[in-house]
Amino acid sequence: MNTLLKTLFVASAITSLSAAAAVTSSTGNQASFSFEGTIAPLCKTSSGTNSVTGLKLDASQETQTIGTLDVWCNTGRNATTEYTSANGGFLKAGNAQGSKIAYTLDIGDTTNIDLQTGSYKHLTTLAGTGVTGQTEATLLKITPKSNGLDDAGTYSDTITVTVSPN
Repeated sequence: MNTLLKTLFVASAITSLSAAAAVTSSTGNQASFSFEGTIAPLCKTSSGTNSVTGLKLDASQETQTIGTLDVWCNTGRNATTEYTSANGGFLKAGNAQGSKIAYTLDIGDTTNIDLQTGSYKHLTTLAGTGVTGQTEATLLKITPKSNGLDDAGTYSDTITVTVSPN
């Protein structure tokens, strides 16, 4: 039985050798290889500064910074960002009345965005580029539409931002 295995092994080795490419007298002294890959357009984001706990909610309706949005894209162009409010464009209180205060959003130089009508797409959000991942920051602000006579309570909302390449 060992002889049979040895014979099969030798026959297999000879067959493998004969399957290799042959060099002929017309074969040149160069070979070339073509290859490619694709990197899909991509943007990434993070919330830079975003720990606001003391919004001024009085009749002054003062515009207040809520943070910065940091964006990076591998396209060399600015990004599209989409803003959605968890409370439909309202600061909501956790009080028995379920009180709410409308507000508007400012994205950089774009002002008075009303999220009560749904999400908002900002088509020219600054984006960093390059292999170092350097981001560009966009300042985000809100203006609460409080009248100074709102119900007592702690009011809050969460804005979710989704970023995509242009």
